[in-house]
Amino acid sequence: MNIDFRKIMSNLIYNTLLKMPGGYYTDEAHKMVFRTGMAETKYKTIKQYNGGPAIGFFQIEPDTLNDTMKNYVKYRPSLLDCLKKLGLNEDDMEYSVLTNIALQIAFCRIHYRRNPYKIPGTLEEQGKYWKEHYNTKLGKGTVRHFIESNTNEQ
Repeated sequence: MNIDFRKIMSNLIYNTLLKMPGGYYTDEAHKMVFRTGMAETKYKTIKQYNGGPAIGFFQIEPDTLNDTMKNYVKYRPSLLDCLKKLGLNEDDMEYSVLTNIALQIAFCRIHYRRNPYKIPGTLEEQGKYWKEHYNTKLGKGTVRHFIESNTNEQ
């Protein structure tokens, strides 16, 4: 039996983004979140290699998670309510995210939403966007890696 995990993840991303209040779903956002997971882990690990702090398929750093809650979600009660419905326990956020794919998706999307620039539509443009706004110049990822990770995406 051949299970297409990429299709399952794509569907989870689609449905999670639709549950988020305030227009978090767009076709571009769906592709961007999916492609981010492919570039970060190819959906194969939930803990950063070599003992780093990042968690989940989207490699969310605990500092980023805490900053997102403190400086963004806190001011958006409907978003906080949605995250709680998805399974967020504010008293143990890292564990909640580590063990819950929908929360991983939501926090990846929120990270992009905090950026004032529109998510582009093409693979190449999204690779540049990911490098600049998600992986950052300090990260080891490259635009080429993003593109190669997503060349045979579906």
